[in-house]
Amino acid sequence: MIIEDLRLQAVSNVVDFDLEKDRELQEIVELASAVTGSKYSMITFIDENTQYLKVARGTTEKTVPRELSFCTHAVEQDELMMVPDTLLDKRFVNNPMVTGAPRIRFFASMPMATSKGEKIGTLCVLDEVTRVLDDHQKLVLKILANQVMKIVEMKAGLILLEQKHAELEEQKQLNLDANIRLRSFFESSTNFQVLIGKCGEIIDYNKTAYNFIKAVHKTKITRNDQLIKYLAPDFVATFLRLYNQALQGQKAYVDGSTNYDDMGVIYWEAAFEAARDSDNEIIGVSYLIRNVTERKLKEQKILSQNESLLKMAHIQAHEFRAPLTSIMGLMSLIKEDDYQAPKEYLELLEQAVLALDKKIKEIVGDLSIHVIPEYVNA
Repeated sequence: MIIEDLRLQAVSNVVDFDLEKDRELQEIVELASAVTGSKYSMITFIDENTQYLKVARGTTEKTVPRELSFCTHAVEQDELMMVPDTLLDKRFVNNPMVTGAPRIRFFASMPMATSKGEKIGTLCVLDEVTRVLDDHQKLVLKILANQVMKIVEMKAGLILLEQKHAELEEQKQLNLDANIRLRSFFESSTNFQVLIGKCGEIIDYNKTAYNFIKAVHKTKITRNDQLIKYLAPDFVATFLRLYNQALQGQKAYVDGSTNYDDMGVIYWEAAFEAARDSDNEIIGVSYLIRNVTERKLKEQKILSQNESLLKMAHIQAHEFRAPLTSIMGLMSLIKEDDYQAPKEYLELLEQAVLALDKKIKEIVGDLSIHVIPEYVNA
């Protein structure tokens, strides 16, 4: 069963080949007919249910059901099979191609085997009259059958080579497209990105990194440069520690700020991550820096606003308390006198109200100067 499965697989590998117009194979079937004097000659392949007539002389048929095929018996043998008279062979005497058109009386077939030994088809000759082949004719058929297999296997090899080449070209194009997309993403990023090798050398960098180093250091970054020479001195130790951590496969993050003189203070967040090849081997470190200055300044504004609000709360809790206490005390005295307050009470009450009004105006003024503009511009 396993042998038959291998044979059927071998047939499926070649049965769809376009062999009909192959000049060498056409010449072989013509030569087979000429040498044997037979009317019909053909190259066939046989799968589980069908005999395929791939190159033929004397017939236009393309397939024959395997149960009616003469060659189904030949493909099970190692040597040439010859039937001088089909009417005298019980295997074929009732075959429709013997009892009816084309009334085959003679048949000879040489099995064709691949280089691995699978018998996938035959080179056969047939005629409407009885015939016996001599040794020379048998030898020629055997040689021709071997030649057919060499041509078919060579064609199979070429087709496989073309398929592999097409697959390779397709994969190359996919890789090129992927590299273009990756490069486009890499270059369009507003983050500073550098790929660093295992020895600290710069393998690649994006446009943001190039422009930043050019602006800060007045020089052009190049591949194989040591990145460390572009770092702030007080950051070198931290950089080396996190870089080596990433080389061990561990992600690392750090944030901070650096004063770049003309560019001012820049707040940043840096990420270190192992860079790997297609075999998942670490080849270096991906170093990415985000400029978070705008975010940090907004955070500082919020802190300043919070301080202003705390100051207001302090004023409300303490400075408001004195005039309010005065007002509440005076109102208590006036209430005890059945609201018939003497002039002195009313004057004191007026003073307390004016003091409270003054504090309110001071707070409103502070809000107008400090807190409200910060919220508007945040």
